[in-house]
Amino acid sequence: MADSKRKGDRDVRVLVIEDDVDDRELLLHQLRKGGMDGHVKFIANGKEALAFLTDPRAESVANKLIAIFLDLKLPGIGGIELLRRLREREEHTHVPIIVMTSSNNPKDLEECQRLKVAHYVPKPVTFTSFSKAVADTFHAPKPETIPTLTVLSE
Repeated sequence: MADSKRKGDRDVRVLVIEDDVDDRELLLHQLRKGGMDGHVKFIANGKEALAFLTDPRAESVANKLIAIFLDLKLPGIGGIELLRRLREREEHTHVPIIVMTSSNNPKDLEECQRLKVAHYVPKPVTFTSFSKAVADTFHAPKPETIPTLTVLSE
């Protein structure tokens, strides 16, 4: 899938790190409803996402991000490891991260809580749970710190 209607990486406000095409489409549908579909970048593996987010030329992108949607089971670098590396970097500590995962490992949930994930959405992702995560993320007041983890399911 191509990067929606993006004009360039400087216009990216939402980063989706997901290798499943159906989940990407579901998220894009929700973002389109909020007029954000032109500001989305899709990356299908952890290694590329880390390179994009840590590239010194992309520092201004990190400051403009309003959300990162992250699958935990990614090719390359896994989602938990990517999450750890992002939270180590000052420029990414303020960005709400919404985890979408098929993992039923309690340690993944615990690690997501420790790393201050905003929402944890179990797969298979439903339209309702995805809609709630998107709405909660984009319509919540911008906190000084990342809020407590919310686990969303039907």
